[in-house]
Amino acid sequence: MLVSCYLLTFFVSVLVMPSAAGAADKIVADFGGHSGFQSATWVAKDLKIFDKYGLDVELIMITGGARSVAALLGGSTQFSTGSATAALLAGARGSDVVVIAASYNKFPGAIVSKPEIRTPKDLRGKKLGILNFGGSNDIGVQLAFKEWGLKPQEVNVIISGDAPTRLAVLLAGRIDATLLSPPHLKLAVKAGYRVLGDMGQMRANFSQSTLYVRRGYMAEHRDIARRFVKAYAEAIHLFKKDRERSLRILSKRMRVEDPEVVSDTYEYFAPRFSFPPYVNMQGIKDTLDFYAETSPELKGRKPEEFVDHSLLDELEKEGFFKALGS
Repeated sequence: MLVSCYLLTFFVSVLVMPSAAGAADKIVADFGGHSGFQSATWVAKDLKIFDKYGLDVELIMITGGARSVAALLGGSTQFSTGSATAALLAGARGSDVVVIAASYNKFPGAIVSKPEIRTPKDLRGKKLGILNFGGSNDIGVQLAFKEWGLKPQEVNVIISGDAPTRLAVLLAGRIDATLLSPPHLKLAVKAGYRVLGDMGQMRANFSQSTLYVRRGYMAEHRDIARRFVKAYAEAIHLFKKDRERSLRILSKRMRVEDPEVVSDTYEYFAPRFSFPPYVNMQGIKDTLDFYAETSPELKGRKPEEFVDHSLLDELEKEGFFKALGS
């Protein structure tokens, strides 16, 4: 009888201990496409940084902020990465989505056009393709129009698909201009298309690549969220500092083999990535102010209502970012 008890104890310990001590937490996170500013989660996944922090992360591509937020709220994903726009609108309308970090706090890329369109004013009456209405493409284009003195109704803005599709549609002559970031920007320039304006040099600020979650999920699984943020931050640091490994990941994830295009993409984005990955609060304010003109629920709202830096603040206080290096 005593032997049986020992055997039972042994088998129970064998069954229980691996799950308690060794099993990684399975989660799903999204990314929005094949542009270089989406590199943070690619690096964390491909270089097993998520694994280092006990996370078994499935990365899935979801194009468009509205779809990303819908997947998050529906429980299909636990972490989303994309522009702050959709997360802000969802939060303003009563959902518990909150932005907790940002890897890229600038507008990426540029508006490119057919060679015969020489100035922004020449866009009048022409077709300009974007991913969808209400997202970062839309706000970027509208802010560019404002800076250039163009009225929105003077340009025919149409939905034309994700970046590879927009490039193909542009090359086929079915649209006259579009918004592209590397590597697709470089491919368009090499094909002879004209850069009308670099979005990164606009006066308005914008948080293009952010990390957002449900407040309820973070409250219930704060340790998982903390580990995800650590992996996310470490991946950003590595991307900025380790050019060769980052180039290989970019080539694979962007599906681009031309070394010049891949190198150009890295050189464009790496210096602009934010480390530590704090959200640019002025960028959030500028976005809120822009959408407040058409969305009454955003009028008078403060950036602090939509951003939670508590995990980053904890890691900063503990010296995590300093330990990774400057």
